[in-house]
Amino acid sequence: MPHVCGLRFGRFAEAMARRGHQIVLLTETFPSETAPVAPSELSEALDQHDWNDPYILACRPAGHRSAERARQGDGASAWRKLMIARYFLTDGGMFADWQAGAAPYVDALARNFAPDLVWATFGNTDSWSIARRLSQRAGCPWIADFKDNWDAFIPAGLRGHLARRFGDAAHMTVLSESHCDQADRWFDSIKTVLYSGVDALRSASGGDGRFRICMAGSAYDQHQLGGLVSGIAAWLGESTGIDAEFVYAGNDRLLVEQATEKLEGLCARKLHDFVDLGTLAELQGGADVNVYVHNDRCIFHHKALELIAAGRPIVAYPGETAETRDMAAEVGASLFVCEKPGQVADALGIVRAGTLPAPPSEGLAAFTWEARARVLESVFQRVAGEAT
Repeated sequence: MPHVCGLRFGRFAEAMARRGHQIVLLTETFPSETAPVAPSELSEALDQHDWNDPYILACRPAGHRSAERARQGDGASAWRKLMIARYFLTDGGMFADWQAGAAPYVDALARNFAPDLVWATFGNTDSWSIARRLSQRAGCPWIADFKDNWDAFIPAGLRGHLARRFGDAAHMTVLSESHCDQADRWFDSIKTVLYSGVDALRSASGGDGRFRICMAGSAYDQHQLGGLVSGIAAWLGESTGIDAEFVYAGNDRLLVEQATEKLEGLCARKLHDFVDLGTLAELQGGADVNVYVHNDRCIFHHKALELIAAGRPIVAYPGETAETRDMAAEVGASLFVCEKPGQVADALGIVRAGTLPAPPSEGLAAFTWEARARVLESVFQRVAGEAT
């Protein structure tokens, strides 16, 4: 899926295959009409596969229409709450239809692929349920990956119960130090911080003299977006002789279009809908400054990794975590964390002065998927070794 929500495991699967490992990536079908391989055909498909790439095993969801309706917000509030509690308690997650679709492949994988270990991400707890089942059938350990906000995605009354249910994981990888702090409150397992990576290091493209301010992805909060734009407008209004352009790409185009109306007459605007990751990288790498709205519900912004690796100055509004600030400082990236519109204007003035050094490429090399995969490989080897 060409979106950040489908990025982490797909890229790690590719990187681990390049490192010589045989990887099966178990996922839901996308789009849903895709015809999956039949369980009876899996053995032959695995035998014929070129293991320089991961084998993508896509499982079509089956049944459990009530779970799908509850996820989509259909039905009365009381009914949805009842369904949420029912599926978490009985099936261990809200995607019981995906679990049902994957179930016929568990025995086939255990028999024909015989994994050394299983790694699954939250995400959703259903992937953990599938991983536990497969690890039991195959007689191998499973590792839980923790990439989302447990407190935001799991109902309050079920967090402890589900943490205990999945407490048998042999190890846990966590997306960031902040995720580790949250996971420590619920899970006793040993944890390894495993940051996601970026596709490639990008150098800034040659400019045409126009000062480009780029924003991408979710706007999150209309009020905070308005504060960020107010800072940009204030700087443009106080400056003279600047040919500037505000560029946006993402699913919140209409919201951003409305918020940036105050930039009319101050700079050009170029607003895109969702773009592919390659085009997005070009926009961010070619910007004079990348800006974004920080969302407190995101324990750690993957967006920050991408922007640091792009090598261009960054403005975050109205805050950022200490972890992201430290990461930027460690590699020499210019990150301005602004809490007021006036600070945004000041930051843009500093960027415009052109005195900020670019971060050295040696430090940014640690941000690639290849570098991150070395950390994952060491976790896999340690856990698999302990199980033998």
